[in-house]
Amino acid sequence: MFIDTHLHLEKRWLKDDAHRQLAIDDINKNKIITWAVTSDIPAYKKTLEYAKQSKYIFPCFGVLPWYAHEYVDRFDEIAKLCEEAIMLGEIGLDEKYAKEKACIPHQKPMFKIFLKEAEKNNKIMNLHFRGKERESFEIIKSYKIKKPIFHGYSGDIDLMKELNDEGYYYTIGQRYNQERLLLIPDDLLLLEIDVLPTENFKVPSEVFLDMLERYAKIKKITPEELEAINQKNVLRLIGDDPNLSEMKKLIQ
Repeated sequence: MFIDTHLHLEKRWLKDDAHRQLAIDDINKNKIITWAVTSDIPAYKKTLEYAKQSKYIFPCFGVLPWYAHEYVDRFDEIAKLCEEAIMLGEIGLDEKYAKEKACIPHQKPMFKIFLKEAEKNNKIMNLHFRGKERESFEIIKSYKIKKPIFHGYSGDIDLMKELNDEGYYYTIGQRYNQERLLLIPDDLLLLEIDVLPTENFKVPSEVFLDMLERYAKIKKITPEELEAINQKNVLRLIGDDPNLSEMKKLIQ
């Protein structure tokens, strides 16, 4: 069994409905536990519908920082959806790749809504930080957050030791930096697809297997050993969460 801790099924990244259906069918056929992250409210509501087609798809509620300015008058709605969601993501801070500079002043206030919910109900957070890793790290430490995941961490290598000391998790995707990969302790490593290819489309099981083989070779272990590490870490993350008991049953 594969466990993908970060996959976008939403139209923003998977525009072809036929490809999406092939992906969902493949998830069902190969029993791939899939954390379906989202980037805004419409995407989350759509993903809830996609999840009805598969007991292996677990929706996460998130609003990417790039769209913070679009939700300034809807923070109450975001807080309510945070409370209802079983996991949170993709969320965070990002000035580096923000196309609309109007989002920047609103990123932190929106992010803090998610942090408060994660602190209150001990929820998993799939986090997107680009160019603000140090500041983001300090913000997270100011909350009692137990389950943060740094999605595709691309910040300074020097900061990784501090992340490791805090016990924060990392996800690695299809093109992760080899040097950083080797600095991630096995007990903090998670695997993700993130986005399925739009050209030369491949279903999740094919993408995941390619990724396993590539990174296992770098780590000088077998693909099976790498996925066992991933599964063990996922079980540790979800073990005390009653809202994720069905996921736990599927894995075990």
